[in-house]
Amino acid sequence: MEWYSLLFYLLFVGQILLISYWLPRRMSARVASIFENYPPAEYPKLYPRSLDYYQLGHSLFVGCNRAILLLGFGILLALLTVVDHATFADDGFISEAWPAGYGMIQALPFVLLECIAFSQFRLMRATQSDSTRKAELRPRRFFDAASPRLVVAAVAAFLLSVGVDLWIHDFVLSWDHDTTQRAFWLVVGNLFMVSIGLWQLYGRKQDPYQSFSDRARQTRAQWTSLLSVSIVMSFFMLSTAVDDVADIDFLDAPLMSLYFQIIVLLSIGLLLRTLRPEEIDFEVYRERPAET
Repeated sequence: MEWYSLLFYLLFVGQILLISYWLPRRMSARVASIFENYPPAEYPKLYPRSLDYYQLGHSLFVGCNRAILLLGFGILLALLTVVDHATFADDGFISEAWPAGYGMIQALPFVLLECIAFSQFRLMRATQSDSTRKAELRPRRFFDAASPRLVVAAVAAFLLSVGVDLWIHDFVLSWDHDTTQRAFWLVVGNLFMVSIGLWQLYGRKQDPYQSFSDRARQTRAQWTSLLSVSIVMSFFMLSTAVDDVADIDFLDAPLMSLYFQIIVLLSIGLLLRTLRPEEIDFEVYRERPAET
């Protein structure tokens, strides 16, 4: 077995374990801890639906990730024993479609979790019973949430990626050329992430009970994650540009698998590490006595 194939298999095993085992296990343990330490009887505002509903969703999340974990090892076994790589890629090497396609499947439970969270916050706003609404008087400044160094690094990485891509392809500006398409998707991806960050910073608070300090910490973590992902995305696009002119097709699949793992660590992994339950103010979810 060639060294680059062995490298891919090692990275693909890492992708399987990181995204479909380690990360779901950490999230599952955190959710179970919240159920135990902050029960509905004491923190009713945290549970606009019954506890059974959330426990069922938790079980489905765990079950989906276990099924995807088994699927990953099934794909790995097929790649090692059955698949003829020459039929899936013109260059005869392992196609990057394998880690990319599996990575998208791995992302489905987390996307579903985000949709459930959005629905949860909407229901919390609909059932909010507090008669007095609080507003934060401090202005929300962009650089209070986003690190200036990370902003500069993200912009520099974007310009470097697009600039080098244009330079090595003789500044070809045609829509049917890979250079233009890479630049387009890089712009779209960055605009999407910036819109998420600005919505988090200036938009309506999703959780109506969230404290001001918790929201500020969450916004800073969100911007750190988004800017870090932007930098990685720029360098990944740069690697695909270099691949067009250099004979490194054998690294396509390993780089794709590594890219997915770094993106997950800089997004979900960073948020999990930064926003720990013991630092969150859960007192806002207690039932307050009626005012007289």
